[in-house]
Amino acid sequence: MTLDEHMSLHKLTDAALASKVGCDRSMISKIRNRVATPSLKLAMAINRETGVDVSKLLPEAAE
Repeated sequence: MTLDEHMSLHKLTDAALASKVGCDRSMISKIRNRVATPSLKLAMAINRETGVDVSKLLPEAAE
Protein backbone atom coordinates (compact mmCIF):
# COMPACT_ATOMS: atom_id res chain seq x y z
CA MET A 1 0.00 0.00 0.00
CA THR A 2 1.29 3.46 -0.85
CA LEU A 3 1.24 6.43 1.50
CA ASP A 4 -1.46 8.06 -0.60
CA GLU A 5 -3.63 4.93 -0.44
CA HIS A 6 -3.14 4.61 3.32
CA MET A 7 -4.02 8.23 3.93
CA SER A 8 -7.12 8.04 1.75
CA LEU A 9 -8.28 4.83 3.40
CA HIS A 10 -7.86 6.27 6.89
CA LYS A 11 -9.06 9.78 5.95
CA LEU A 12 -5.75 11.18 7.18
CA THR A 13 -4.82 14.70 6.08
CA ASP A 14 -1.33 15.88 5.20
CA ALA A 15 -1.42 18.23 8.19
CA ALA A 16 -2.47 15.47 10.61
CA LEU A 17 0.28 13.09 9.48
CA ALA A 18 2.84 15.89 9.45
CA SER A 19 1.97 16.71 13.04
CA LYS A 20 2.39 13.08 14.07
CA VAL A 21 5.78 12.64 12.37
CA GLY A 22 7.22 16.09 13.05
CA CYS A 23 7.46 17.69 9.65
CA ASP A 24 5.72 20.31 7.53
CA ARG A 25 2.42 19.56 5.76
CA SER A 26 3.97 20.50 2.42
CA MET A 27 6.65 17.82 2.84
CA ILE A 28 3.99 15.13 3.26
CA SER A 29 2.29 16.43 0.12
CA LYS A 30 5.57 16.31 -1.81
CA ILE A 31 6.26 12.75 -0.63
CA ARG A 32 2.73 11.64 -1.60
CA ASN A 33 3.18 13.19 -5.05
CA ARG A 34 6.65 11.65 -5.37
CA VAL A 35 8.41 14.96 -5.94
CA ALA A 36 10.48 14.77 -2.75
CA THR A 37 12.38 12.02 -1.01
CA PRO A 38 12.06 11.90 2.77
CA SER A 39 15.13 11.63 4.96
CA LEU A 40 15.67 8.21 6.48
CA LYS A 41 14.55 9.58 9.85
CA LEU A 42 11.31 10.95 8.37
CA ALA A 43 10.69 7.80 6.32
CA MET A 44 11.03 5.68 9.47
CA ALA A 45 8.66 7.99 11.38
CA ILE A 46 6.08 7.71 8.59
CA ASN A 47 6.51 3.94 8.59
CA ARG A 48 5.96 3.74 12.36
CA GLU A 49 2.83 5.90 12.11
CA THR A 50 1.26 4.32 9.03
CA GLY A 51 2.83 0.91 8.47
CA VAL A 52 3.66 1.93 4.88
CA ASP A 53 6.89 0.26 3.75
CA VAL A 54 9.79 2.70 3.56
CA SER A 55 10.52 1.63 -0.03
CA LYS A 56 7.04 2.89 -1.01
CA LEU A 57 8.03 6.39 0.15
CA LEU A 58 10.84 6.71 -2.37
CA PRO A 59 10.28 8.20 -5.84
CA GLU A 60 12.11 5.27 -7.47
CA ALA A 61 9.47 2.91 -6.05
CA ALA A 62 6.77 4.39 -8.31
CA GLU A 63 4.73 1.65 -9.89
